[in-house]
Amino acid sequence: MRNGRGLSDQWAESVVVRPRTTERHITVHKRLVLGFALSIITLIIVTAVAVALSLRFDDCGAQDRSGSRGETGSRGSGRFNGSRGERMGERGDEEVVQPWKSSRLPGSVRPRHYDLRLAVYMDNFTFSGEVSIELECVNATRFIVLHADRLEVDRVSVTAESSAGGRSTNRPGGGVMRIHRHFPYPANQMYVVVLHRELKPMRVYRLNVSFDAAIEDELLGFFRSSYILQRERRYALTHTH
Repeated sequence: MRNGRGLSDQWAESVVVRPRTTERHITVHKRLVLGFALSIITLIIVTAVAVALSLRFDDCGAQDRSGSRGETGSRGSGRFNGSRGERMGERGDEEVVQPWKSSRLPGSVRPRHYDLRLAVYMDNFTFSGEVSIELECVNATRFIVLHADRLEVDRVSVTAESSAGGRSTNRPGGGVMRIHRHFPYPANQMYVVVLHRELKPMRVYRLNVSFDAAIEDELLGFFRSSYILQRERRYALTHTH
């Protein structure tokens, strides 16, 4: 028994107990994988940001180039519309120039004479009218802008008139100008006529407009007022400037 106990004790002392490292290795492995994954994600984000900045830079460059082309006009010649220097695009697009958004009329055309005819209907307080305006073009433009409010425009036409000695005549040969579109702009009480091609400086044109409207009871434009005479209500029509 003594020899057996001694052998057992000797064997136990000779056995070396090593620490268990499996869990530690697994923890280190997980940290390495997590760090690698974070590096990959960071690289992807940085690459995406760089690509986005590069695309935006290219777009800005393209806009600058197109803007410079629009300012120089066709074949590199600068073109301006109106006395205030309204810039025209390469094709004179109305998206580039919108003079009707200004509170003042553009100085591109100058009225020289008005012929106005009105027909008044007191039974329903309406009127219809036709106006013929002789215009002198000061600067090349595709836009004719008028002051108008609450008018239902029926027809619009623009003709180029022949001239003799600096005065317009009614002789044929001037030609009808093609109208791209015409529309009201109530925000500034204006009516806009957009032409297919530009009016030429130092030329005389005639604008014809027919319209209908209501005779308002407000102190604005062509309006009506009432009074009592011998117990009878009567109406008077007044026009404000």
